[in-house]
Amino acid sequence: MRRIIISILLTFSFFFFNINIGIAPLGSKTSPHPFVPQKATNAKIILNGLISSSLQLENLNIPSLQQMKPSEEAVQCLGQNIYFEAAVESTAGKVAVAYVTLNRVSSAFYPNTICEVVKQARQHKNGFPIRDRCQFSWYCDGKSDVPRPGNLWEESQRVAKVMIQRHLNSKLLDITDGSTHYHANWMEEYPRWSHQRKKLVSIDQHIFYGARL
Repeated sequence: MRRIIISILLTFSFFFFNINIGIAPLGSKTSPHPFVPQKATNAKIILNGLISSSLQLENLNIPSLQQMKPSEEAVQCLGQNIYFEAAVESTAGKVAVAYVTLNRVSSAFYPNTICEVVKQARQHKNGFPIRDRCQFSWYCDGKSDVPRPGNLWEESQRVAKVMIQRHLNSKLLDITDGSTHYHANWMEEYPRWSHQRKKLVSIDQHIFYGARL
């Protein structure tokens, strides 16, 4: 009987965790990884045999499909970042900007959610960002942050949703090789920080950088 239960668990593990089901809303500070809900992590550990095999099915705590969908807020924030940073670039250019955002979320040196990463900035005492002191310049450049309706905004949102859904299950290779920084390649003078970080790749109109030298 015990062997039958273990066999069922392993079969369920293969089926459940290899379908494209999306992810949970982001933002838990206590999660071991920003994109892995605690319950999902426990379920993966159990199903991979890293915990005692004397289990009951109710101990799996597998999150519902609704819990594992990307939040609308996260899609909106990542979509805005893609739109304002790379709307006219190729799909690769959009994906690269998305990966920098997601890599920052995964890093201990940046906030834990997509929206917090996108809107990270030095702020006035009243909480408003200081102009031109944001991590992503569009957020505090004095211009409107409302995307224009149309194909460019729709495509940016589509890329954002796919990137968030696939990131948890590692369905895509990081074409930026883990970059957390980038700047436009047409700048007359590159940022000072670019001389202190390892250059990794150039994609469309941006040059991407990783860890400090």
